[in-house]
Amino acid sequence: MRKFFSEINKVESPCRLSVTFLVPFVIILGLLFFALILWEKKSHDEKLFNILKESASALFDQIMVTRLWNAKHGGVYVEVTPDTPPNPYLEDPMRDIVSVDGRHYTKINPAYMTRQLSEITMQRQGYKFSIVSLNPINPFNIPDDWEKKALKEFESNKIGDYAEILQQGSPENRKLSWAGRSGSRIFRYIAPLKTEAPCLKCHAKHGYNYGDIRGGISISIPMDRYDLIYSADFRKTIFSLLTIAVISVIFVAVITIILSRKLSSAIEKDIERKRLEAIVELAGATAHEMRQPMTIVHNIISLFRDKFRHQEPLTEEEMNIIEDQCNRMNNIIKKMMNITAYRTKDYVKGKKIIDLEQSSRNEDRE
Repeated sequence: MRKFFSEINKVESPCRLSVTFLVPFVIILGLLFFALILWEKKSHDEKLFNILKESASALFDQIMVTRLWNAKHGGVYVEVTPDTPPNPYLEDPMRDIVSVDGRHYTKINPAYMTRQLSEITMQRQGYKFSIVSLNPINPFNIPDDWEKKALKEFESNKIGDYAEILQQGSPENRKLSWAGRSGSRIFRYIAPLKTEAPCLKCHAKHGYNYGDIRGGISISIPMDRYDLIYSADFRKTIFSLLTIAVISVIFVAVITIILSRKLSSAIEKDIERKRLEAIVELAGATAHEMRQPMTIVHNIISLFRDKFRHQEPLTEEEMNIIEDQCNRMNNIIKKMMNITAYRTKDYVKGKKIIDLEQSSRNEDRE
């Protein structure tokens, strides 16, 4: 582990270069992956909501067609049974009749038929629908808070229909204790029930006119089955995105490592070139510093030879010149010795070059 971090600290290390490029990429990819998950979840929720709304709207249209057929015929008679007793809320002198063979029949109006169809639908498909009204004749048609809010919006012509997903057990769902386990989701849909011409046969006496909103058809669909399908589909999507992300990271990592090695090699070559340039610079500086005192000494030696031939004595000034130049060369040699002791400075992190100035300063202090 220590060796790994040591390699990372070297600027030209392929490992460091790879980490430098990969870490931002992985962070950006992670943020993108998270954003895609949120977007995908929102997309799935909207898709499921639209599917349920279209299904509920289609069911509403079918209920309305069936009710209209019943209303056009002024209701239909069916034989009285324990499951189909006479409707106590139907004010019609011809509600109950007896056939010539003694069988008892009762009239089924659109409201009664809707209620019975809802019971069958709930038994067979698990969801129900009902008539609700702000002025109900049948107490079973009293709306809950959610339905009441929608009905008021219908009467003010603010909306054409209304749909929402609610949690089982919430105050808005107080009438839906049948709809799955506590905490499960329920899709609720309601559309206005408008008074049509055939409806006036019975409802004109209640003060309704053609086109008036008498109430609404409320449809409730438990979402347990849909949520299971949705969850499985969403997990597949997440797995696909995760697979793509992992493959992308591996691919980019391989490319980055290859490029990092090439870049590392180029950096090392550049550092080596700079090092050679420093050596050349050092050699030039040394040659320049040594040349002048050596020239002076050489000239003094020539002067000594001439004086020796003529048997002339050496002056103190000439001896001082020789001593000064020797001291000067000695100082240059000491500086070179300090330099060869590798007094260095940072050039690029992880690489150093000879610091001529610092070495010279240190020698001056000495």
